[in-house]
Amino acid sequence: MREIGPDGITGMPSRTAAYLCRQLGHLVKSGSLTPETCERIYMFCGIRPSDNQWRQFLIPVLCFLGLLSLVAGAVFFVAWNWAWLPKMAKFALAELLIVALAVVVWWRWYSTLARSALLAAGLGFGALFALYGQIYQTGADSWELFRAWLCVLLPLALIARQNSLWFCSWLVANLAFQLYYTTLPTSLLDIAVSDSFIRLPTTVLHGYLSLLAACLILREALAWRAITHQPESWLASRWFSRVMAGFLLLLLTTIVAENVSDWHSTNHFTSVTVGWVITLLAGYYLYRYRYVDLCMLTLGIASLTIVGCALLMQLFLVVYDSGDLYLTGVLMILWVVANGSILLKWQRKLAEKGSIDLAPARLTLLTETLLQQGLLSASQVQDIQQRGHASDLPWYMRLALSVGGWVAAIITLLLMALVLYSADLLDEPNAATLVLPSLMLAVIARGLLRSGRDGKYHLGLAWAIAATCGLIFGVMLQIQSNDVSFIMLSSLCALPILVMMAVAMPDRIYRFMAMTALTFFLVLAGYLLARLYLSPATGRVAVSILVAAVMFLWLWIVSHQLRLQTRPYANAVHPLLYGIPAGLMLLSFLGINAAFLSDFFWPVVQFSLLQSATGTGIAAGLVLSALSQRRSGQPLFSLFTLPAAFICGAAALYAPGLGLGLWLILMARYQGSQGLLVVSGGFMVLYVIGWYYFLDVALLQKSLLLLAGGLVLLGLAWGVKKVLPAQIGGARENA
Repeated sequence: MREIGPDGITGMPSRTAAYLCRQLGHLVKSGSLTPETCERIYMFCGIRPSDNQWRQFLIPVLCFLGLLSLVAGAVFFVAWNWAWLPKMAKFALAELLIVALAVVVWWRWYSTLARSALLAAGLGFGALFALYGQIYQTGADSWELFRAWLCVLLPLALIARQNSLWFCSWLVANLAFQLYYTTLPTSLLDIAVSDSFIRLPTTVLHGYLSLLAACLILREALAWRAITHQPESWLASRWFSRVMAGFLLLLLTTIVAENVSDWHSTNHFTSVTVGWVITLLAGYYLYRYRYVDLCMLTLGIASLTIVGCALLMQLFLVVYDSGDLYLTGVLMILWVVANGSILLKWQRKLAEKGSIDLAPARLTLLTETLLQQGLLSASQVQDIQQRGHASDLPWYMRLALSVGGWVAAIITLLLMALVLYSADLLDEPNAATLVLPSLMLAVIARGLLRSGRDGKYHLGLAWAIAATCGLIFGVMLQIQSNDVSFIMLSSLCALPILVMMAVAMPDRIYRFMAMTALTFFLVLAGYLLARLYLSPATGRVAVSILVAAVMFLWLWIVSHQLRLQTRPYANAVHPLLYGIPAGLMLLSFLGINAAFLSDFFWPVVQFSLLQSATGTGIAAGLVLSALSQRRSGQPLFSLFTLPAAFICGAAALYAPGLGLGLWLILMARYQGSQGLLVVSGGFMVLYVIGWYYFLDVALLQKSLLLLAGGLVLLGLAWGVKKVLPAQIGGARENA
């Protein structure tokens, strides 16, 4: 039963088990499966971790985060102006970390800790080379630093045989190329959104793109060979191939869109356009018929959508009059909707043949085991097989549909404004100017979302978003007040609109976005109300209580989610389950970017107290919820729920995003969701980056805090190893 249990390295449940358990929701809603039985299936499949599985998960995660924090702290320390320290002492400090990591690798070569230490050592060499260039000022170009770093990363990647080091090598190589051939942009993102690549010599550009394509082909050949002969190999992982393909398509799409947008120019790369077409056709054949990969098809559809929109603008936007603008906008909406519909049809056709990205033999084995254990009946298994595949949208498809919906919604809003402008209704705007058309749009969107056809669904999602924005903007037009009151009243007006639209629109993706915005505006409105009518100390307490109540509600929903799915409001469980933490993420970002936002958008409003109040509320909500669960005898995370709440709460007091991110990582394991784990890790990385740039703290303090945090995380990993047992008794430990 090893192939259906949790991964032995990370402790996360297998994709087969996670997929099957996601399909149990409609059985619980219909009443054919009790919440208690569903919980037993979750425990059997490893979705709800045992103490041993918590150990398998926490030790590598804490070691990885701790080592990454140490490396980041070392980099920040190098970046700090520490002129008082002797040169040799500076090198000794940087090299001491690398030596310590090398000792860990030698000491625990076959352990997960050694794998994380090897990655941290590879990153540490980058800090060492930066320190060398900073001290001696050799005059070497920046690309030579990355070239030297690459020469160290490649041998480590060959030795370690892990995707993370190969990804770092690939990323550093691209940075070295960028710094060697161009000096205008400062990051790969700048290259992607500008025309810097088309300024390269033709031979260099073609060679670079060909090399990227060759690397992708080689990685894919190794991946599919591993999937066929050794599915447990590190080469069988698909995420690195998808990142490489996404970056290659991003570059090709940028160049082709530039060619299409300015086809009268002489600086064209026709061969790149031909290569882009060949890439899409070859990708469609390979990933549609030979090696099914819906994520790759999604990337291709996204590229086709962008280039198609650029072509429509070039063909129909001859002059900027109302007719051309309206025609171009309508055609772009139809193009976005058509591509989303094609993607949904592919997903349904592929799902009819079997579960996507899963081995049918493993799924059959798992269902047969559950039948033997008496946890599922034959009719329930048949129901899952008939209804489960087509309704299970992967996270990347949900993301693509959401982005496409927002794009179409923005275009719809612009077209609505264009119509109002043509009718001279924007000269004296009133509530009816935007509210009435938005209400009509909302009624149409509701009907489209109820339709089972893919094209109508995608168009309905776009119009539902546009209707919501139109209603909020229409109300905002009537508010006449200063900056603080305007933001406060706008946030308060948005709350009932979001609630009504979330109830009216029968779509999970839309409701998730509505709950995210609702959580954000609720806390923001509470903060601004407290700032206007309460003293600073009282206002901070009030906002902290509000955030704590939101956290407590979220954790209560998490602990009772299966029982709530049997109630009439079961459709609200999923949006609340993921929308509340998403809204808290946005609030965390608002806190660290307070000074930046105040300078550029709201000169009067100050959000400096929002971060501290949010952190206090998150900490209080975590601790109160853990105490409540302990009192009821139903803790989320077994015996360490309360210590985890105290640790994450302590981190949230100083940096709300760090405490929230750590707790979300624990929630990802409790939910058995690899997607939530990736989102939580990405959120923490982005938060630390924003914290580095915008938080008003000295660089030395940041580095020392990260170094101390890394040591604490490594200490926690050691504590987990000592406290949680390696093996516990039972009929089956999902292994």
